[in-house]
Amino acid sequence: MADETQQNLAADASTLARFQGGIARLRETLARPWLQDILRPLKGAYKQVVWIALAINFIALFVSLFSLQVYDRVIQKGGLVTLAALVIGMVFAMALDQILRQGRGVMLRRIGVRIEVIIAKLVYQRLTRLPALALEARTPAFWQTMFRDIELIRATTAGGIALLLVDLPFMIITLLLLSFIAWPLVPVLLFILAAFVLLSMRSESTLSGGSDPEKQKLMARDTVLADMTAGRMHLKFMGPAAAERTQWQQFYGSWLEESLARSAESDKYRDYGQGLSSLSTVVITSVGALAILNQNMSMGALIAANILVGKLISPLTQLVSQWRTIGQFMASVNRIDQLFALPLDKIDTPIAFSAPQGALKLENVHFKYPGSDAEQLSAISGHIGPKGIYAIVGNNGSGKSTLLKILRGLYPPSEGRVLIDGVDMAQLGQKTMSYWIGYLPQQPRLLGGSIKLNIAMGAQEPTDEKIIQAARLAGAYDFIVDLPQGFDTEVGEGGSRFSGGQRKRIAIAQTLINDAPILLLDEPTSDLDTVAERALVESLRSMAAHKTIVVVTHSPAVLQAAKGIVVMERGRVITAGPAQDILPKLGLVQAAASKAAQTGGDHA
Repeated sequence: MADETQQNLAADASTLARFQGGIARLRETLARPWLQDILRPLKGAYKQVVWIALAINFIALFVSLFSLQVYDRVIQKGGLVTLAALVIGMVFAMALDQILRQGRGVMLRRIGVRIEVIIAKLVYQRLTRLPALALEARTPAFWQTMFRDIELIRATTAGGIALLLVDLPFMIITLLLLSFIAWPLVPVLLFILAAFVLLSMRSESTLSGGSDPEKQKLMARDTVLADMTAGRMHLKFMGPAAAERTQWQQFYGSWLEESLARSAESDKYRDYGQGLSSLSTVVITSVGALAILNQNMSMGALIAANILVGKLISPLTQLVSQWRTIGQFMASVNRIDQLFALPLDKIDTPIAFSAPQGALKLENVHFKYPGSDAEQLSAISGHIGPKGIYAIVGNNGSGKSTLLKILRGLYPPSEGRVLIDGVDMAQLGQKTMSYWIGYLPQQPRLLGGSIKLNIAMGAQEPTDEKIIQAARLAGAYDFIVDLPQGFDTEVGEGGSRFSGGQRKRIAIAQTLINDAPILLLDEPTSDLDTVAERALVESLRSMAAHKTIVVVTHSPAVLQAAKGIVVMERGRVITAGPAQDILPKLGLVQAAASKAAQTGGDHA
């Protein structure tokens, strides 16, 4: 028996310790500097909500006092005039209560909107300003989770849980009134409140800890879902298969199992709370009946006491079942806090340099991904430009696209440096580099909106003349103006309304819109037919007279137009030099001439 008692005491002590730890974590969560910066200007609005809540809680007490007076004065003494006065007073009180509740709701909605807008702006800033390596490491599902977290923070700080936390301190007023009109019930009520506190502690220690694992499994499920929905047509082409279904079921089942476990625990404690609430009514009514028989209370006092006890227990019952949401809130704040702790790209350049001529210089450039020991690029040095077309060739995985990202300033070299007209690229902000360097990735993706919006995206001054000129240089103008809605045509999801070649030409126009002195193009002709390829090569030739153009390509037509060629293998430059010297070594001179002589229809 003694051992069992010690075990129970140890369990209670452990529960208390976990509860105290949970409260400490909640305080730590609310003390995050960025969250404090958002909430601090809203203190005045929160104070108004508290004052309104005080008035609402006082008015709520009138219902119990009304019942007390009706039973003790109206029914027993036949006071119809008193009843009329009480009813009129309650009508005014209820009308005022509705006005106050509506006002409190409006204020909380405004607070919530402001909180969500500010956090959403900060998260979007990270989406657009994180370094490329950090951005690539985070899946679309991660960002979907971030914006779900924003909604949860808004709902917690300006929703039902906020109201619950505001109302909890006013329980003291209810308890004082109860002790005044039904003092024999106070010891029983204190025992009931202690039982609710213990149940709430156990609920917190059980539910709060599972929020983050549940969210992680939800993110894994959403990652698989995003991949499958983005590649839905590819799955269709492959036909019904068990592999992708098995993968989906695995991740979905893992999340569902965790979610159901959390829901089961939450439902269990909710049911415990409701059961304890019903038991409280039975106990209070029974003890109150005994007090009436002993003439220590009136019937009206018992009725009023039941109303007050219900008002006391209601927020406690909610608190027992809301720890899961509070745990999710803390996990959401922690995830966003980790995101906000990441360093951002430098946007502005501290001094205004004049536009470069386009001379690129690499000094002993090495690169490897964070956490990896394998180098993607090793000891690359050399000059490119100014002006002219320079091609980079090599097998898959040789580091061509990585080198292009380093030249764009998207990846910082692990060692060495890159200079533009003698200026170290590390000194330049992303805004300056976006104006100086036009970059076309290997797999460009259009965003939802019109063709005009996509071409103008990122432009300094997106005038109609610049948009048209970029479209002409990219070979996109003719097919765009042939569309019924022209430049206002919606591109669809990822540009799905157009063929691969048309999407590529719109993306090239987007790259050319700023008339940057340096162009970095990764496989610009990969989706183009012969006619479109030849037109693009002619555009590149004309632009090369006043621009430095670096092209990752396997196209003989582009190689034939190049001034210099760099050949890469396994992250190293194995040879480089003038095109007339390198092309014979690659065996591409005849192929290039043959390619340039071909003609064909536009099937892009």
